[in-house]
Amino acid sequence: MNIRTQSLGFVVGTLNRRIVWRLAQLTGPHGVMPGQFPVLRCLRDVEVSTQMELARMVGVEQPSMAATLTRMEKNGLIERVSDEQDARRRLVSLTERGKEMLALMTDSAQEVYKDACAGLTDDEVAEFLRIGAKMIGNLEDK
Repeated sequence: MNIRTQSLGFVVGTLNRRIVWRLAQLTGPHGVMPGQFPVLRCLRDVEVSTQMELARMVGVEQPSMAATLTRMEKNGLIERVSDEQDARRRLVSLTERGKEMLALMTDSAQEVYKDACAGLTDDEVAEFLRIGAKMIGNLEDK
């Protein structure tokens, strides 16, 4: 067994990079990248949000969210309008193109998930997810 596969950080990091790279290969040609997927999903669920709320929901810093939203607006995935109650706030929502790209991202993510889980039983996948969630929880409070 390769010594690198005995390192939790190496295995998790490599798996993450491979998943993101494969997803980017499938979706990049359509003008949408993996980093935009969480924003698309959040906007699907809440319909309208502010930049600050999206940053909190996705778990990124405000400047990163601002840059992501600027790219997404330029690519026609979202629209931002002024809040009628508070002109300083901008409300973000999905465009029709954004909804179409969310469907593409979802289908592509399912394809990558299927490829990543090839040869594993449903129980093995469930155990991996259970352990991973527990480890994430262990580190969230640190």
